[in-house]
Amino acid sequence: MIDISIKIAFNLLNYWILMLTMQYVCAAHMELGRRNAAIGSALSVLGTVIAVICPVSLEFIVSMAVVILLSVCLFSRSRPSDLLRFFPAFCIYFFLVAVPTALVEEIVGPSNIQPAARDGFRMLISYAPDVTLLVLLLILRHVQVKYRTRVYFSAREILGSIALLFFSFIDGAFILILNRTQYAQKMYWLFIFIFVGGYLLGVGYFVYCLIESRVRIYRQTVASCETEYLRVQLDSLQEAKENEDEVRKLRHDLKNHLAVLTSLCEAGDYEEVKRYTEQLGHEALRNDSVIPTGNQIADMVIASKRKFCRSHGIGFEFSGALNKLNALTAPDICGLLANAYDNAIEACLGQTQGYIRTRVNPTRNYTVIEIVNSVEGKVPVRGNSVTTTKKDKKAHGYGIQIMTQIARRYNGNCEICCDGKEFQLKLVLLT
Repeated sequence: MIDISIKIAFNLLNYWILMLTMQYVCAAHMELGRRNAAIGSALSVLGTVIAVICPVSLEFIVSMAVVILLSVCLFSRSRPSDLLRFFPAFCIYFFLVAVPTALVEEIVGPSNIQPAARDGFRMLISYAPDVTLLVLLLILRHVQVKYRTRVYFSAREILGSIALLFFSFIDGAFILILNRTQYAQKMYWLFIFIFVGGYLLGVGYFVYCLIESRVRIYRQTVASCETEYLRVQLDSLQEAKENEDEVRKLRHDLKNHLAVLTSLCEAGDYEEVKRYTEQLGHEALRNDSVIPTGNQIADMVIASKRKFCRSHGIGFEFSGALNKLNALTAPDICGLLANAYDNAIEACLGQTQGYIRTRVNPTRNYTVIEIVNSVEGKVPVRGNSVTTTKKDKKAHGYGIQIMTQIARRYNGNCEICCDGKEFQLKLVLLT
């Protein structure tokens, strides 16, 4: 009975390590709520009990692989791709847990341990890597939930995990051969240092590449926001120059217009005077593309995005005032609005009657910005994030993350939802 309980606990631990690895490292699409977590745990326990009556050689396959694949079929909305993600997740689990456990057992060896302490030693080295990895995955999950982001493995990184698995096999084989060959003590420990150091170096380099690539991409995204802010300023200056040129033209023609109006008034043709003045008014406002929001930076961003929407046949509406955003820094205002409108514009580009509507509701303490755009089909929203539709998933999908971080900087939040017809982004900021 004790042995079965230990197997159930061990397999349950490994089950959740693999599931979390697939969910949070390989970006699977499984829903791991409380209900599904209970079902998955029950499947793991049931698989372990069934495995007890199976041959030992099939125990791991029955209690782990089959149970996990069944869980993916039950919990995932993208079954074919998520089933394939089991393999890189298994590779990561194996070279982070199974290989170091085997290396420690082989190097230290139970023969060097007192008989009374062997069982405790084996349990320690069997459970310690699993518990450590599970804790790290739970921390990763907490970070992803907090910052509302996802981690994607590119094809290159998946191949890297497979290559590291084979490297771990080779490294472990060398240590196995070394332990079964007679060497002087100094030479033995020198080889052990080389082989174990090579394994640690390989794992460290793999983890470093994962972190470095994502930090670099995130910094590039932040830099693109700052570049967007500079571009908006440049567009605003160009727009101001064009408006100034129009005003100069109107001033130049003002004497001629006054002369025409005077002649019409002297002739008593007041209907023509009315039509003439209306025409002059439309001409003067024809190039006015600025929506007065009460915030100069917001005016520039919105004017730039509305101009782009007009040139691509996308309807653009704005109502409300952003005068309370003056407490925000200019790059933050640009980062919020530019990312929000860029996502909305990207969704509307392929539509025949796409539209973007913005409504601002300032309250006593908060400013609520709602940006709604039309969509064709329901956009999957999970954990207040959207799975990017671009091929290079790792290099995209940071817009909502950046908006969320900026909103939280001002004690607010960023919420998204989609009903299949409209996609809504709601920004709440303490102002």
